[in-house]
Amino acid sequence: MDSLTISSLSPFRPLVPPSPNSRATARVRACSSSNPNPAAKPLRTAAAGCLLLTALLSGKLYAPSPAIADPVQQLDVEPESISNPIELSSETIDSLRTLLYQKLNDGEDSAALVLLDRLLLLQPAEPEWKFLAARLHNEMGDTESSRRIYEEILAADPLSFEALFENAVLMDRCGEHAAALQRLELALEAADSEKSARDVKLILAQVKFLQKDVEEALEIYEELVREDPKDYRPWFCQGVIYSLTERNKEAREKFAKYKELVPKKFEVDAYLQSPLSRTKLFGTEDS
Repeated sequence: MDSLTISSLSPFRPLVPPSPNSRATARVRACSSSNPNPAAKPLRTAAAGCLLLTALLSGKLYAPSPAIADPVQQLDVEPESISNPIELSSETIDSLRTLLYQKLNDGEDSAALVLLDRLLLLQPAEPEWKFLAARLHNEMGDTESSRRIYEEILAADPLSFEALFENAVLMDRCGEHAAALQRLELALEAADSEKSARDVKLILAQVKFLQKDVEEALEIYEELVREDPKDYRPWFCQGVIYSLTERNKEAREKFAKYKELVPKKFEVDAYLQSPLSRTKLFGTEDS
């Protein structure tokens, strides 16, 4: 790969799920809750890249992951056994959480959704459950429920980076191109700090790129670089775009600057070893 120098291979985890194999983030479905697309590709393609990019840009690439129970340790908690979830102890919540991730990794989406519903009853304000539920509903073809959950998150926190990003990408994939941009413009107007405004601009540039407005996306990233040259995120995004558009000299320059600025724990070199990975990261693969 000419456009990126690989230094060290660092493992990564998407925003919330414990491993890149989590089925909670496993597919991009057609935007119809009643007619899921059976040919939709695994989220290890475009949507996996979206989550990784969300994590990288929000600074949460290395969110702590729940421990997966040892195979010899059998959990006693099953969703069918919970008669009054409000009375569950924190220890039981931890067991439910571990069981949830087991179900997700095993591809048992329906069982995982039951567990998520229980956990949301117990901890309705916990972002982890809400984001997992939104992603899982989307995975199962229920984009309406996915959108509803994102809207609930944004109602409580209108500038939630993850919710704004993932909801905007979902809107764009559902064909609501203008509405996705308008939603982000409104968020930009509502931004109450320089950091919030920069976060929204990063998302806006990403959506512009998804809509094949490459030069506009690059202009936004360039503006962000001028405003704060020490922010590694726009350098990284420019590098990916230049690499995807085969402007390798510019890509090398941007990635070199990104490598200079990025904290070691946020490096995603292992994911960027091939042009295909960079395509997946920026959601340009056909879905």
